[in-house]
Formats: sequence, structure tokens, C-alpha cells
Amino acid sequence: MPHPSLIRLFSLLMILALMAGCAYVTKSWITPGVNLVGVRPVQVTAEQQTFIVSLNVNNPNDRTLPIIGATYDLEVEGHEVANGAGNLDKQIPAFSEDVVDIEVNTKLMDLIRDVPSLAFSGGEWSYKVSGVLKLAGGYIPVPFSYSGKVEAAQIMGRLMR
Repeated sequence: MPHPSLIRLFSLLMILALMAGCAYVTKSWITPGVNLVGVRPVQVTAEQQTFIVSLNVNNPNDRTLPIIGATYDLEVEGHEVANGAGNLDKQIPAFSEDVVDIEVNTKLMDLIRDVPSLAFSGGEWSYKVSGVLKLAGGYIPVPFSYSGKVEAAQIMGRLMR
């Protein structure tokens, strides 16, 4: 009969081998790159504005990146004008990139009523769009955050139509 310490050593080696195998199978994800590539208006009325925020997502992993949803926040001149979440169904193949479109609904007129000086500020408004892409299987969250400028007259002109 084998010595009990040999049985324990063999058991420990088997457990370590299994753990190493599981670690290989569940190899960690490399965080994808996310870049803002566009913001385009879809519908702009006094009650609500709908924009499509386009993000280029670069998948540096050796397997498909399964994006199932997104959360977002949108600020104009430091004031939050929109936040929310949406479902997505986007599969980005290994070692490639693709554009992910997120629909963002805002109520800029509420902001203008709350901060009337914005309506008369003219020039450019600063904006910031940020959020998190959610992956199937609960893998790593993919955060994004971008800031820029938008012409106030262009937005106000569409609101006043």
C-alpha cells in the first residue's frame, strides 16, 4: 500500500494540474480599445433628441468579443442631459474591429430651461459621452469616455424647428 504522504502529494499534483488546465481554458481577456467615431442626430424635436453615438471597438483577443449591452451618460457644459442603457447584439471577431452604434435619447430643452444661459451662450458647447460596454458571460466591462465640442447654433436651430 502506498504511503499516505505519497497519496497526498499525488493528489496535490493532480489538483494543480487541473487548475492549470482550467486557467488555460479560461484565459483572461485583453481589454478592447474603444474610440468615438461619430455622433449623428436621428430625430431632434423640442421634446426629445435622439442621437446615434458610434464607437469603434478594437478586439485584440484571440476569440470573438460578444457585446450584449451598453450603459451611457451624456453631459453638455457639465450638466447631465442623458443616461441610460440599451441592449446590443454585436459580435466582433478575433483580432479585428467594428463600429458599435448606441442610441442616446436626450432632453436638451429641459437643460436649457434649467440653465437658461446656455440658450444664449452661442459658440460651442462642450460635451462628454461615457459608459460601459457589457460582454456576454460577464467578462470584463469595457469602459469608454470621450469629450468634444458641438456648435450650439446647430443644436438650437434644430430644437426651434
